[in-house]
Amino acid sequence: MNPLRPKVYFEHLDALRFIAFAFIFLGHALDTDSAAVRDSSVYQWVRHYVHIFGTTGFSFAFVLSSYVNTWVILEERERAGSFSPWKYYARRALRIWPLYFLVLFIGFVVLPAFMAYIGEPYREEGGPWHFILFVGNFYLIEHGWTHSPIISVLWSVSVEEQFYIFWPFLLILFRGREKWMMAALLVVFAITTVHYFHTDVHLWFHTLFLLSDICIGAIFAFMSFHRNWGFHWLRNLGRPAIAAIYALFWACLIFYNDVFQNETLASAGMLIIEKLLFAMLLGYIIFEQNFSPNSFFKFGRLRWVTWLGIISYGLFCFHEIGLLTAGRLLRHFSLGDDVTAFLLLKPLIAFLLILPFAHLSWNWFEKPFLRLKRHFYTAPVETH
Repeated sequence: MNPLRPKVYFEHLDALRFIAFAFIFLGHALDTDSAAVRDSSVYQWVRHYVHIFGTTGFSFAFVLSSYVNTWVILEERERAGSFSPWKYYARRALRIWPLYFLVLFIGFVVLPAFMAYIGEPYREEGGPWHFILFVGNFYLIEHGWTHSPIISVLWSVSVEEQFYIFWPFLLILFRGREKWMMAALLVVFAITTVHYFHTDVHLWFHTLFLLSDICIGAIFAFMSFHRNWGFHWLRNLGRPAIAAIYALFWACLIFYNDVFQNETLASAGMLIIEKLLFAMLLGYIIFEQNFSPNSFFKFGRLRWVTWLGIISYGLFCFHEIGLLTAGRLLRHFSLGDDVTAFLLLKPLIAFLLILPFAHLSWNWFEKPFLRLKRHFYTAPVETH
């Protein structure tokens, strides 16, 4: 048997998955149709500092997904001596597709039927084939939001599926020349940013713009797996340096509007810097949690956060349903225009509503499909 490293389990990544979801959830929880809430100085102050959380959460999810999937491919290639993209696709489909298509069914079929039943009929104008074929992000770029945010939020799954389709073949094609591949993809990201800057195209949904997150996640995965590209230097950073990196991350969030939304500084170059800076900070946090012996704290030690991270895909897929329901409950109890209820009760009620559904989904719907993944791994190579 080849003396291969044991298959790695990153015990802190589930907690990071929940943190990424929490950022997305908080960002979306601020959406409101109430003019009274929008005009509130308290709401405007909170939104000034929290609206960036949603975008950051999606970036964190993309960087993390790229990191994990790149590592999985590298690990399987080393252990088995080869890598099968088709088995990889099967595993990803078993993980993503069942719940994704269930939520699409709810959004396109169940929800309209339910709304008609309670006397509030509406027709979802969103193009189902865009989401069925995993190009929902381009639907949003061309047509804007779907009628229901339950469907719109799945744009990020489209981006990840596009990544999953091409990434294995790129790693095969550029094996041994990964640096050139990463450089080329980052150039494509930069060209896309410059080309679409100051146009009607919503860059934050565009796959080529999001290559920055994907590339940075992959770079950290290569560095971590092969122990090169500055691995030992980053691993041995002391606590002052780690604290400075975390402080820089939070400073970028707190002063986001002052720096990155500053009209004086606004340019395609500034947007490129912003995207790469956030991706690198998030990539380092993943790296530090996995490999640094000098961490102040490992998030995986919070068992409840890890558990929430395990069911975070369900939390993500259901969270807009929870937010819509919580909003209707507030209006039912005449609290729809109450700023305090909106900021505190709406996210709390929404989270408590989706938590049991995500738990049940993980244990009774997602797990049976995940058990099938064991049939789609390449067997390790044995030598005598």
